[in-house]
Amino acid sequence: MDKPKGRALVTGGAGFIAGHIARDLINRGWEVVILDNLRTGNKENIPLGSTFLEVDVGKNEYENIFENPFDLVYHFAGQSSVEISYADPIYDIETNVKSTLILLKHVEKYCPQAHFIYASSMSVYGGFEPMPKKETMTLDGENFYAIGKKASEEYMKIYSKKGLKTTAIRLFNIYGPGQNLANLSQGMVSIYVAQAIKNSKIVIKGSLKRTRDFVYIYDVINYLRKIENNKNSFSKAINLCSGEEFTVEVVVDHIRNILNKNIEIISSGSTPGDISRMVGDNSLIKEITGSHFHTSLYDGIAEMIKRYNEDKYYK
Repeated sequence: MDKPKGRALVTGGAGFIAGHIARDLINRGWEVVILDNLRTGNKENIPLGSTFLEVDVGKNEYENIFENPFDLVYHFAGQSSVEISYADPIYDIETNVKSTLILLKHVEKYCPQAHFIYASSMSVYGGFEPMPKKETMTLDGENFYAIGKKASEEYMKIYSKKGLKTTAIRLFNIYGPGQNLANLSQGMVSIYVAQAIKNSKIVIKGSLKRTRDFVYIYDVINYLRKIENNKNSFSKAINLCSGEEFTVEVVVDHIRNILNKNIEIISSGSTPGDISRMVGDNSLIKEITGSHFHTSLYDGIAEMIKRYNEDKYYK
């Protein structure tokens, strides 16, 4: 058996994005350890060939796994819903802030040469003009979820000054195969796709004119591959966005056209802390990686639905 490229720790690896990250690392020859508490993760997302430990990353109960140090740490565990952050803000702090601080302490102690890559969020910017959002702009996010992500980025800055290689990836609206269609609290595209497939109706919380910047999951993976060993990404926060914005109405129309069936649209209030507009500037990630990966929203949703119907959703 060939020697692994290195050891990677992936938190949240039973989840949507981190599951894809772990699978890609394994395919590229990495030894991968996954931590997940399975509160929202799906065991089907955990790739073959990984070592899985059912662990709550927000608790200091797994220090022993660092006895064999890691070369790369992807910290993508944590709840990712603004709505849930209001319903249970303490849980949001534990999963999105406390977990980051605990991991940073362990990495500093046991594997200070590792690259620590954190799943931050577009929410740190808030929904205020001007748009598109650049990494140099003031972070005006005011909801509970955004505050937690901003706090984690601040802790990372401290550890970066102490010598750790850290990168905060500000994820915009990521979608694609592997999203949890049973979870109707996170993932705008997946929520609408799930409702359309199962009920032939979509409940919209908020205006159909709201806009978001959507990024297909395999474009995310391609960018992350180029960031992993890239010195230009150290000590930075980087937008991972498409640079394009689409209304909720367009998303719904795409789903309706792809499924080719009548779908009832039901308006039902709004979500606390929601924003009316969001689009990012992707100049920095293109500069750092020297690449531009872009799957059209229509094609991405079509592949998402196709894979679900073919029962290849988590492959």
